[in-house]
Amino acid sequence: MSDKNVAERPQQQNRPAAGSSSIFKRHENLTVLSIFIAFVIVIVILQLIMWGGQRFPTFISPVNLLNILQQVGVPGIVAVGMTIVMISGGIDLSVGMLASLVSIVTASGISKWHFGIVPSILAGIASAVLLESVMGYIISRTKVEPFIVTLGGMITFQGIALLLCNSREVIMNGELDFLKVNLIQGAKDPISHLNLIIPPYVLIFFLIALLAGLLLNYTKYGRRIYAVGTNPHAAYLAGINVKNMKLSVYVVMGFLVGLGGIMLLARVNTGIITLGQGLEIDSIAMVVIGGTALKGGKGNIVGTLIGVFFLGSIGNAMNMLRLPSEVQFVAKGLVVIIAVSAGDVSAKVSGFVSRRKELRLGAVQPVVKRG
Repeated sequence: MSDKNVAERPQQQNRPAAGSSSIFKRHENLTVLSIFIAFVIVIVILQLIMWGGQRFPTFISPVNLLNILQQVGVPGIVAVGMTIVMISGGIDLSVGMLASLVSIVTASGISKWHFGIVPSILAGIASAVLLESVMGYIISRTKVEPFIVTLGGMITFQGIALLLCNSREVIMNGELDFLKVNLIQGAKDPISHLNLIIPPYVLIFFLIALLAGLLLNYTKYGRRIYAVGTNPHAAYLAGINVKNMKLSVYVVMGFLVGLGGIMLLARVNTGIITLGQGLEIDSIAMVVIGGTALKGGKGNIVGTLIGVFFLGSIGNAMNMLRLPSEVQFVAKGLVVIIAVSAGDVSAKVSGFVSRRKELRLGAVQPVVKRG
């Protein structure tokens, strides 16, 4: 037996099997999913107690579950884009004001400038892509923190939007109603007998989430996003154009925010500066709850989906329990803190289990004799 084969053999035996990693590593979304399931169980039990156990819990009724999907559709689209940005090591605080700007540009194009429906929609999305590209260029070509650049962008976009609409609402006449038609017209909830509603933007949300998941997991571009977020210097040494990668994620973010702004406009039929207010907080909270690291390099779309449904369910459940909005803010904040803390504990336990396993494997390493 050659010396080379002898040297390689112990190293191969030291490696753990692909499927032998701890449950915390193999199921990185397990913590958040467990909290979500526990939350649903608690809400169902509370409803049964409040109603004496005589009625089916409306929280898990088909009509309410579809209602939650309608509420999280647009924030979910933005959260998918935020996931990609944060995995790359960035963040975007401007998405709320940018969505409002998109709604005002689109509504103005239809009602005031008479561009037509399709050109106005394209103008709204193009404005979001252009403005995000400018921010992405500044972030990728300078050492200024994304937090500061996007904060400045948020203020700037608010000013541009107010100038375009003269600080007034831009009202439409239902030109975008085709985006909120019921795709399952006539379907009824078997429990409450209310109409079931699935608008197109819900399906668009799931389609975008699917495409983003495939992009991150099965393409060279997705692997490069993770590499840039994990260690930009190492990614550069590996031949990745770090600057262009950072720019590209903000271009993607601009497209998804533009799409989300159009969906918001279709829902309320009015372009107004407050339309996207708070969207940046909700989207970042959804992504963080889903396990995406603020420092970059870690996260996935499945976790974000869990975070989207989790945060949407909290608001819905608080409304069903007739709790005031102040309590809802407290509940959402506490959930974000708990989810992030639980994720950190899970990571520490995972590291501890992995180190124990490596020590055990090292202790039982066989002695290889040279022939």
